[in-house]
Amino acid sequence: MVTSSRPEVDDAVRLRPEDMRLLLPVVHSSSACAGAATGYLVRRIAYRAGAYAPGLQEELFHEVTTPFAGRSLDAVQSWFVSRQGDLHNLGYRLHARRVVEKTPVVLEWVGAGKGLRGAVLSTSYRHLHPQSRDDLNHAVGIAVDRLDPAAAEELMLVDPWPGFTNGARDRSKVPPALEAANRAAGYHALVFYWSGWS
Repeated sequence: MVTSSRPEVDDAVRLRPEDMRLLLPVVHSSSACAGAATGYLVRRIAYRAGAYAPGLQEELFHEVTTPFAGRSLDAVQSWFVSRQGDLHNLGYRLHARRVVEKTPVVLEWVGAGKGLRGAVLSTSYRHLHPQSRDDLNHAVGIAVDRLDPAAAEELMLVDPWPGFTNGARDRSKVPPALEAANRAAGYHALVFYWSGWS
């Protein structure tokens, strides 16, 4: 048997979590904006923590996107409290807290979490979409992600009901109008964060 004094060199490079890219869908809903934003955020945070397993928990995430469980921050908070044990049993170390903080404070907090935090902000639809005549119970999500796969991560707005005009997008940079839209809704928000290990 011939042995080499040089260790074997493997030409494969181990992937880092940020090297893999999962494009999560944003459920479009005008009647469950808070729930649709929450469904996106909890998936994104779990993916970042290495615990997202598509299929196993989709029934839970679908629940929060329905008008019953996702119509408002209050409804989402109730859903989360009732389902937190189920999420923990699936390995999701997610927690949520209701806050009333100015928008820049929430944005800074989410940004400092490096993808393991997110927020759902109650907003005035007309402040974010002044061209619309709709008046609905609107909310948006704030996450850390890449809008462009080649770009650096940044704060991103997730809008479950961006409308249909002016090239509406469900993911975008955080617009300057967010502060006024959140202020008009009383600065209410639900913040989500991961704790522990999956």
